[in-house]
Amino acid sequence: MDQVKIGKFISERRKKQGLLQKDIAARLGISEKTVSKWECGNGLPEVVYMEPLCQILGITVNELLVGEPIPILDLMRSIDMSRLELMKQLELEQLRMRLYKLYDIEIESMEPTENGAGGLTYIVTSSDKKYVVKYPSENEMNHPDLEIKVCEILLRKGIPACRFIPNKQGKMLSTDETGRRFTVQAFYEGSAYAYNESSCHMQKEAASLLAKIHNAMKDLDGIPAGIGEEFFKYRKPEYMKEAYRPTLQQAIDNGDNDIAAAIRSNMRIVEVMPSYAFDINKFSCGNTHGDYMISQFIWSGEEIKGVIDWTCVCKHPYIWEVVRSYLFMAPEVKQGAINIESLIKYISNYMEIGRLNSYDIKNAGKLFYYFLAVCNFYGQYYDSLSKNRAVYLEQANMSSKLLVWFEKHLEELNERLCELSKSEML
Repeated sequence: MDQVKIGKFISERRKKQGLLQKDIAARLGISEKTVSKWECGNGLPEVVYMEPLCQILGITVNELLVGEPIPILDLMRSIDMSRLELMKQLELEQLRMRLYKLYDIEIESMEPTENGAGGLTYIVTSSDKKYVVKYPSENEMNHPDLEIKVCEILLRKGIPACRFIPNKQGKMLSTDETGRRFTVQAFYEGSAYAYNESSCHMQKEAASLLAKIHNAMKDLDGIPAGIGEEFFKYRKPEYMKEAYRPTLQQAIDNGDNDIAAAIRSNMRIVEVMPSYAFDINKFSCGNTHGDYMISQFIWSGEEIKGVIDWTCVCKHPYIWEVVRSYLFMAPEVKQGAINIESLIKYISNYMEIGRLNSYDIKNAGKLFYYFLAVCNFYGQYYDSLSKNRAVYLEQANMSSKLLVWFEKHLEELNERLCELSKSEML
């Protein structure tokens, strides 16, 4: 393929669409420098970006690969293999060259993972080993440099975090020829589960390990704030009805009737829900995994062998992460319902190792109800260009169902949490 010709074609089409390089970069979630490299012929777009880039430029992937417009009849004859086969082969060749050049790793095969929507992750196989190659998202909530530091410390404390492989320069974080950063990690053999597929024993293991993680992370410095004073200051239910309107219109325009109905339900709930005021200083807050849930665990039988994806590490109220992790594990939540007794048991299992105060427990339900109300998860789905963006839709649908549940059952949940608080404080 002629990289210079392709780069020139990208530039021409971008200008024809009236876009700047920074506009392309913003819509793809990459740096302006990466777009400039493509247009200068110093590298090809990563396969994961080809389809969304072509949508922006108004061209086909095949036209991108040859660097010029192709009439439809010529297009059908120009490529012997299917588009998907060609893209996968190109993706493998790019990755093979990259890992050999930077790591002296010769790979024989690769498979992209289906979990996670923000970044891009591959399982690659060499002659005798498997590795995980991860291109993390880089934004205000994702911190690849911090992930490496945190995992190194946690491994020394006995927490089964990610093990990063250094490149030839001894660095854990590498940069490819297009400017994107990535890591290579040791592969944990074991089983992975989808949302809400846990047994009672698995829930107990997860709660206990989360408490150990929070304890092990207490003394780490430089961890950014997540749910804190700024969160409660700028995210309020009364703002959300207007915030939802563009997303609702997008759903209507796309003919996504089920999503439009869910958004209308969310808008109704945030309009009538009580006004909660939280004192962040009364919550037990500290360093957390930030995205601790069943899809981030590697299991050996019913024991957690590894916890992956630490890029969202943040300071949060501990109880927020406890409740959130339960909701992604419990089978009944898939139908939009919470088993209050199971949630109480999960919190109690956490407290056998971790510490929560009375304010944490009493406000556990209200805090998560508030969190669901002030986050537009459907907007996140529509804004994403990731090929795994369906993960965002699954999370948005679950959140919408839970909002309905909290509206109906919050008082009952609060009563049980108050009882738990009294018993734990005795």
